[in-house]
Amino acid sequence: MSDLFDFELAWDLDDALPDDLLAELRWQLEPDPGEERLLSQRGPAWRIGGTLHGALVRTRRGWSLTVRQELHAECLDDLAELLARLAAHSGAEGPVGRLRFYEDEVPDLLVVRAGAMARQAPGATAREAVPFLDGLTGDNGA
Repeated sequence: MSDLFDFELAWDLDDALPDDLLAELRWQLEPDPGEERLLSQRGPAWRIGGTLHGALVRTRRGWSLTVRQELHAECLDDLAELLARLAAHSGAEGPVGRLRFYEDEVPDLLVVRAGAMARQAPGATAREAVPFLDGLTGDNGA
């Protein structure tokens, strides 16, 4: 059994994204055959189906980030750190992505609440959202 996650973002970030964070995001998106980066996978997914991609585009209001990646559980701490830094620069609160353990059928929503990233389980209300990493440790990803 693998501890893989299907991770997707469709996120508008504000214009005040700090230069160091913008550089980090671009670095994470850049494919490098010698180094695995959080957002750099491209092409067919190994276990989750579909294709993997990532793009950061300048818009009139800031930046638009679109990502689909297949991530191993050991990457979640680094992902949580990057998402926390980005959440402070979100263009709005609410859903910005999804995270699904590869054996599950329904993903959790990734939501920005009060400048922080949270996960909201299927059927849960906004008040029931939990911090990003809560419940993602262990052998089943739930």
